[in-house]
Amino acid sequence: MEAGRAGRKSQDLEDSCAATAGNRLRVLLTERPEYRQRWWAHARRRRGDGISYSGVAHAIALHLWDMGLRADTDRELPRKLRDRVRQALLGHQLTHETVTWFLESFEFSEEDAREIWDIFSGRSSVDLEGGGIAFTLRNPPVAMIRPQGHRTTALFSRYYVSADRSLRRIETNHVIVAIQDDLENFAYSPRDTVTSVESVIGGTFSGFHPSNPGYLGIELKLDRRLAKNEYSSLQYTTLHRATPDPCVHVRRAARKRIDNVDMRVIFEATAPCRTWWCVWDDYSGPEPIRKIPASVTPGGEIHQFVPYVEQAVVGFQWEW
Repeated sequence: MEAGRAGRKSQDLEDSCAATAGNRLRVLLTERPEYRQRWWAHARRRRGDGISYSGVAHAIALHLWDMGLRADTDRELPRKLRDRVRQALLGHQLTHETVTWFLESFEFSEEDAREIWDIFSGRSSVDLEGGGIAFTLRNPPVAMIRPQGHRTTALFSRYYVSADRSLRRIETNHVIVAIQDDLENFAYSPRDTVTSVESVIGGTFSGFHPSNPGYLGIELKLDRRLAKNEYSSLQYTTLHRATPDPCVHVRRAARKRIDNVDMRVIFEATAPCRTWWCVWDDYSGPEPIRKIPASVTPGGEIHQFVPYVEQAVVGFQWEW
């Protein structure tokens, strides 16, 4: 009986959060001119300050077609989405996927998106217990050397800390999907401790490029040019120079959403005495805004998987 009451209480809380988030979405879509104009052009019935479910559904359909998430031959998609939009904005039924569609389709600001996620989740959008992590950044981490023409659907990173307590090697595997036609390059900006890029599979290292102070621009030329919605994978290893001070953290920043993030640190000699899985609000900030203890395996490894990271910095911190 106690379990039943607890379950009903949890469900009631979820329903309340979904209802509040749906109502807030409705307010933002009607009051913010930059959001309103996106659905207003597709509204079948324009009724003063009221919202058009068909107009909103059409705007979301355009986004899903453009991102390749729904076939562009499905011309009935706006009609199919109308009831889902209506249920969401009335606060009757709202899912994580539907929230994502709203925020991406109308290009919500970082502040507005964070508010919606906080309302919907009923807590901070920083979930360190196995959930996704989003919208913690106060400022963009590093200027990109070129606009991002892909979306990452899986990311596996292996960090190797050597006996001298330096980060000497990072092995990375990306699975990407093109969000534009004729995608032929992959670029990112790691710390300037990188000395070389080796063991590239799926592309060719094309050199270092200027970036922000403390960072390097790295570009890989893909083995084949990708059409929009085509997938590819990249594997590469970056070697790093030793630093005067021991390495005490590794971080991964995501300005756009990265799905299926898997991070592992391998200590090749002595393991640290204490370790944490962390979230930062700045790529260079010294202290995380949240952290939980992480366990080191008998083999000297720490590991964490999260379903997605977006506009956030995640990683590990430790003490020797």
